[in-house]
Amino acid sequence: MPVANHFSVISSSVLMIARAIDSYGEDSNELFRRAGLDPERLRQPLARYSHPSIQTLWQIAVEATGDPCFGLRVASFWHPTTFHALGYSWLASRNLEEAFERLVRYSSLVNTAARGALHFERMQQAFCFYASIDHVEPKPRPAAMDAGLASILVMCRAAYGSRFRPQRVTMLHADPGCPDQFAELYKAPVEFARERYAMYIDPEIALEPLVTANPELVRVNDQIVTDYLASLDHSDVVMRVRSELIERLPSGHLDEGDIAASINLSRRSLQRKLKQQGVSFSGLLDSSRRELGLQYVRDSRHSLNEIAYLLGFSEPGNFTRAFKRWYGKAPSQYRDQA
Repeated sequence: MPVANHFSVISSSVLMIARAIDSYGEDSNELFRRAGLDPERLRQPLARYSHPSIQTLWQIAVEATGDPCFGLRVASFWHPTTFHALGYSWLASRNLEEAFERLVRYSSLVNTAARGALHFERMQQAFCFYASIDHVEPKPRPAAMDAGLASILVMCRAAYGSRFRPQRVTMLHADPGCPDQFAELYKAPVEFARERYAMYIDPEIALEPLVTANPELVRVNDQIVTDYLASLDHSDVVMRVRSELIERLPSGHLDEGDIAASINLSRRSLQRKLKQQGVSFSGLLDSSRRELGLQYVRDSRHSLNEIAYLLGFSEPGNFTRAFKRWYGKAPSQYRDQA
């Protein structure tokens, strides 16, 4: 059954709505108050607004501006800080495939209603990014979905370049009456009243290395995102354990009981909660090492021996064997080819 009470939106993303409202000559502060929102919270980058109240704001903003394409205007105000550290992780990703996977993994930083709602999959002729919003109540307003998908387009162009264009875009909602604006923005066919909100991307574009890639910035900002999400939702045991693991890896102190105690759980309770989410402690440790290991190997400033110890391996040979299991080749071979 859909539950909305706990859904919340980070204030830095809501700032886009305020700036868009003001660009029409409307008073965003007044519209925020009409929606029951405190505009002063926009000055607090880590503050959050309730998801239902933000959907009310979307409706009020569209009515006040009289623009059925208001969501597209909102997207034009995207900035890397809009999505907190996730925006910088996106720009520093190796390619768009990795950037989208990162967005799917950490989307609840922006809006907790997005947890489990975003997907990025390889299909026959394209990569497909799409949203499943059946579990979300109240349902996001069409303008909100327009802004979300258009913001991702802006993010793609910020990382890939202005020449980025999707193969096609589909919208769940009906044509709002301004199809030319959608076509002009996406530079691709936009279809309305389809089965879902989706963007289809040419595989060659999705896998092309980005000039903005920076493994060090990815590591730093992913850690910021992980720590923030761990503190945001104490019921998310997976994220809390992952945060503890990433912090402890260089020291090698990775005892399951110690980590359970650090988040106020017994070892048995931790195992039970992780099992309920379909993961295990050893699986989280392995996946954390795998993701960080790839980022370190791509960064030539670290020797392979250093990387082994940064990942908490007692011997470099253990790291080499693990890397071959993860990626099918030794870290030295992967680095040479990269």
